[in-house]
Amino acid sequence: MTDTEKAEYENVIRLLTAKVEELLAANERLTSELTAHQTLRAIYSDSTQPATVRVRAAQAALNVESAPLKSVEAPLDLVAEEVEPLSITVERQRRRADRLPALSLEERSALITGVSNDNGGNSSGD
Repeated sequence: MTDTEKAEYENVIRLLTAKVEELLAANERLTSELTAHQTLRAIYSDSTQPATVRVRAAQAALNVESAPLKSVEAPLDLVAEEVEPLSITVERQRRRADRLPALSLEERSALITGVSNDNGGNSSGD
């Protein structure tokens, strides 16, 4: 073996040793006390990884990072009331007001809350 071949072999061994140390460091980093999600994040954040590996790691981590939407029960059991249009309300109140003069004083007083006929027919509201 010539000195040139020997130098070339030593250079290859040095490069391979550096690559092995780099891979060991990456392996240690990935396997050290990290959760599965943290490992996936480390992989897809590592720009030295191939794109396909990063995409797969990102897809696997997606389920943890963005939880699926779930239906939530309403906090209150509400029931909507039907709304009466203003025109109908006004018409109904006008008919009621038109009927009031035809009622006797006792019947009118009964329609007003809190009014009673005590003391000889005088209302307590006076």
